[in-house]
Amino acid sequence: MKKMIAITLALAMMMTMLAACGSSGGTEETTTQTTVETTVPAVTVEGTLEELLNKIVEEQPVEFSGAVMPIDLTDTTEDGLYSIKYYTGLDSADEITEAAAFEPMMGSIAFSMVMVRVNSEVEPQSVAQAMKDGIDPRKWICVQADDVLAAGYGDVVMYIMLDSGLELTAQSFVDAFQKVVGGELDFVI
Repeated sequence: MKKMIAITLALAMMMTMLAACGSSGGTEETTTQTTVETTVPAVTVEGTLEELLNKIVEEQPVEFSGAVMPIDLTDTTEDGLYSIKYYTGLDSADEITEAAAFEPMMGSIAFSMVMVRVNSEVEPQSVAQAMKDGIDPRKWICVQADDVLAAGYGDVVMYIMLDSGLELTAQSFVDAFQKVVGGELDFVI
């Protein structure tokens, strides 16, 4: 990323020098302003979301048996769309390219950690907010999550919800996410 910024700045300086050299004529000068639009690509987190979820659980262990499940974003059947909504809270997979969830093997534990990788055209924080608004914290039988956070780093959004009675906190998983990606998180909501 630093290399890309340095190249962009060098190109901008070279264009400025060429423009200055080209306007040294003695007659009437016309000034045209050219806007060069550059976009700095978002940070891309290395590894699959399944790998990231497993690393987070290694960093912040849980006291129950759980599993990482990839979410099939290509399944547009009624069941497939229900699965996308159930895990991510999103109505479709239009804004994401990859998704996975870590949940307990037993359905009576209120815990869900979901990661999505967003498209390059999409603002990760808006996806995180849509996840917070769309995921049902009472999706389990007889239990409910009451500690909920969403965090983002580069192109990855992590959503964590759990029952505070588990003696865990959503913040501890956000901290583990930050440690795994090795940088300051872009946002926590």
